[in-house]
Amino acid sequence: MKFTLSLLKNYLETSASIDEICKTLTDIGLEVESLDNKAKSLEIFEVAQIIEAKPHENSVKLKICLVQTSDSPNPLQIICGAANARSGIKVAYAKIGAVIPTNQMIIKKAKIAGVESNGMLCSAKELGIGNEDEGIIEIDEKWTVGTKITEVFSLDDAVIEINVTPNRGDCLGAYGIARDLAASGIGKLKKLEIDKINSTFTLPIEIKNEALEACKYGAFRYIKNVKNCESPKWLKDQLTAVGLNSISAIVDVTNYVMLCLNRPMHAFDASKINGSLYIRFAKNNEKFISLKNDEFILDEQAVVVADDQKILELSGIIGSNNSGCNLETTNILLEAAVSDAINIATTGRKFNIQTDARYRFERGIDQTSPINGIELATKLILEICGGEASQITVVGSLQENKK
Repeated sequence: MKFTLSLLKNYLETSASIDEICKTLTDIGLEVESLDNKAKSLEIFEVAQIIEAKPHENSVKLKICLVQTSDSPNPLQIICGAANARSGIKVAYAKIGAVIPTNQMIIKKAKIAGVESNGMLCSAKELGIGNEDEGIIEIDEKWTVGTKITEVFSLDDAVIEINVTPNRGDCLGAYGIARDLAASGIGKLKKLEIDKINSTFTLPIEIKNEALEACKYGAFRYIKNVKNCESPKWLKDQLTAVGLNSISAIVDVTNYVMLCLNRPMHAFDASKINGSLYIRFAKNNEKFISLKNDEFILDEQAVVVADDQKILELSGIIGSNNSGCNLETTNILLEAAVSDAINIATTGRKFNIQTDARYRFERGIDQTSPINGIELATKLILEICGGEASQITVVGSLQENKK
């Protein structure tokens, strides 16, 4: 389970350092497997500006750059071999004593091709913030000399990865992790306050649950007149930091809710739903094509979400390629269900489908989380994409959480 420090602090009030948090996590059984703290490894790197770049007298490729930095009243002379090094641009500057993150090289005062160099101008690859190594980083003019590179690229957020054992499904969301840390005494758990969204109409699709023994409860909400779009930067940053690709605002919001509350969700493009919606067992030899375009021949143990004509989702595992949202989507149906862990595990293993949703359902989901998940996702979608929300429709009944 990967999560950012900022996401954790949405739910945990603490003054503990990142090192103290990591030690406490391991002490309480949530072993920290990795810590990616670019704020620490890049804290010495700053914005500088090339005042002048002229050819090196002893080299065809090298340039002698006079660079204005925050730590010297006079421009420093730095030798640079990047083709895009030129007068006027702002760049990423490594001062004497800095350690390059990707190769651990220590920057020293040196003579390069017989000319003194007092630092280094860095590429994105050298700093570990991208794959571009053909030239040095060019920084937007709005940033002042001396600004930390971590601020320029929003890299002041540490990413923690913990090993969650199969019995600790409650810690597959940032809120659950915050609750455990608060119980250890390292901070105070913030109250989970999720606003109830005002609805303007009733859900226009009939929902029927014909597989109550395998899907005990489901919550649904219709949102109309949305304008799906690219996600805002803060949302993209939260997803990409933990290895999830940004797809579109609607899909990204459902993934974000999963990271926050350990609440897998699905968003259907409502225009692709024909007739009523059914949670049911699949028919023997019924065909299902996933959103990854893999074809599966199902059996009667698999639970699906289907309309009058086709399967829309292999329930609790993966959606189909004929019901997903895209940038043209204007009406959506949100789903948050409570699926049986054994049924999910059996189906997932039988068809060898690995997804974040399956991983979480197998290890246990908060039985009371569907409504919170729907409300949080609705709030974010309305803020980013606009639209109008229906009342929440539920099918089945909630079970009490284990204590």
